[in-house]
Amino acid sequence: MSDKKFSSILWIITQDLVETIMQTKNVGFHKATEMLMKSKTYSMLEKKENDLWQFSNVFLYKVFENELVTNKFEMPDVIL
Repeated sequence: MSDKKFSSILWIITQDLVETIMQTKNVGFHKATEMLMKSKTYSMLEKKENDLWQFSNVFLYKVFENELVTNKFEMPDVIL
């Protein structure tokens, strides 16, 4: 996949996650964006080779939420 296509996909995923964070955490756009961008989840997501971008918004939010609770990035076991 080209870098341009990946950037487009990442932008869509980021927007979806920010929206989910806003709704579930009852915070504004800027706070939700800050929370996501400072997370290890986002750091891992923005690396194309990690393949996190292939997962659903629900799955990615669960990974993010778990990181908030445990203060650790952990990938749940998945079967591909």
